[in-house]
Amino acid sequence: MTQNYQRKHVQSSRRKSTTFPIFVYEEEQTDTNRRLSVCPNFQRRLSTISQLYLPNGNEYHLQERIPPTGLEYQQNIISTATTTNENENENETIEGERRLSIITKYSSNNNQTNDVDQYEINNKKFLFIIEPMITGLLLFPILVLFWETGWNLNLIFLNVMNKFSSDLHLDEFTQEDFESYTWQSLFFSYLVVEILLLVLYMLQDFIYNNLKNKNYLIKMLILKFHIFLLSTIYIVQWEMLWTIWDQFTPHEWYFEFTLSLTSLFSLIVFIGHLSDLVCSPFLFSYDSIEFNIQFGCPLLTRQMKQWKINLINFILYEIIISNLSIITWRGFYHFLDNFFYPDNLTLSAGLCLLIGYLLYFPLMYFQTYLEELNLKYDFWTFISINFPQFYRNIRHLLAFLSCVFVWRGYWLLYDEYLYIFEDYYKTYLLFYLISFLFLSLIQTSSSINGPLSNIDDKNQFFPLYPHCYVSIVQRKISQCKIFKQKNQEEITKI
Repeated sequence: MTQNYQRKHVQSSRRKSTTFPIFVYEEEQTDTNRRLSVCPNFQRRLSTISQLYLPNGNEYHLQERIPPTGLEYQQNIISTATTTNENENENETIEGERRLSIITKYSSNNNQTNDVDQYEINNKKFLFIIEPMITGLLLFPILVLFWETGWNLNLIFLNVMNKFSSDLHLDEFTQEDFESYTWQSLFFSYLVVEILLLVLYMLQDFIYNNLKNKNYLIKMLILKFHIFLLSTIYIVQWEMLWTIWDQFTPHEWYFEFTLSLTSLFSLIVFIGHLSDLVCSPFLFSYDSIEFNIQFGCPLLTRQMKQWKINLINFILYEIIISNLSIITWRGFYHFLDNFFYPDNLTLSAGLCLLIGYLLYFPLMYFQTYLEELNLKYDFWTFISINFPQFYRNIRHLLAFLSCVFVWRGYWLLYDEYLYIFEDYYKTYLLFYLISFLFLSLIQTSSSINGPLSNIDDKNQFFPLYPHCYVSIVQRKISQCKIFKQKNQEEITKI
């Protein structure tokens, strides 16, 4: 996004994670049936301070819903007080419980793969290959379309509030016009959406408990409305904050880029990682009340009331992390606007898409391999033990850069060529509604914000970022009676 008056923007798929220390448990508290690098548990890495004695430390627990960033909430190191023999037994168990994926090996109890197993393996391999392609190349452009049109609709609304022409900053702009937005119109809009977000945070459990017992049709209608409302709120939140920073801070590229780098390092200092900068196409969701109503919370708590947890989680994500994320996105985006072929927007957009996807596909397909380097090489074992977040943050940074490039690429193309009606708002409103309806029909409109909490990915193809929309759709289709019969016939033939 350039300065807001040139109508370019980017989104963050909102719900990601934060890291916390590992608590050291006695051997009877540890139950590991999976690989060290991918097994979920309740231990957290010890920092220098957290190695001190913590009163009632064993009473602190995770929330039922945690943010959806995969391994950020799973243990990197397992610290137990077991004997050598017991460790050997555990390692044998871990080696036996291999995940079914393109990278792992499959074996039955007698270490032989029968034909039915091979049929399932081939299906999983196929899903592993096509998942990033379908979501990244087919669904992601529609998701960007929703954000781009929604962003420009809000920009038109902001112009009307300030008694400007509705197409101001959409055709031509001047610095004087841009700086004439009143601070009241910006802060009031931002305050309204923050209050609405706070209401959704505080009522999330009430909404979820009432929805889960409703019939399917009512449940889906309310869920879609909730997703649409939340998506619109996040667009307004991002646009108002982005415009406030555009209007009340210097526009020199070096200032914006320095501010962006400062925010990036602030995220590392504050939460320990950069996964909150990563959004679609790395994150995709499936529309369900199980992970699109309740907001994932990273806090370890003890005897704390739920409303207090929700309030703290709101402050953490929607005030602190959202501001840091927007500042970081804004600086990198404006840097590209200033220096990446600013006089040829079509070429700039095409190169952005090329670079973004060249980063996207390797980062998606090699997630499991990179997570399991510590099992294969002594050097990476040393790194994972002593610097558990270092090389993962490098991957988060590369994923973030990929997101900036692909978002900007599609956004520029829509800005340049999306034009049907003479009145801009009619075009934007039409595509705003069409894009949401399409994503709703295929049950992935929640990807507009990203999943709000962790998704149970049975295949676990992509452990670092939740990305199992196609797998969930395939699983639900295969459970239909007609398809179940066909699958059974195929297995019988084999």
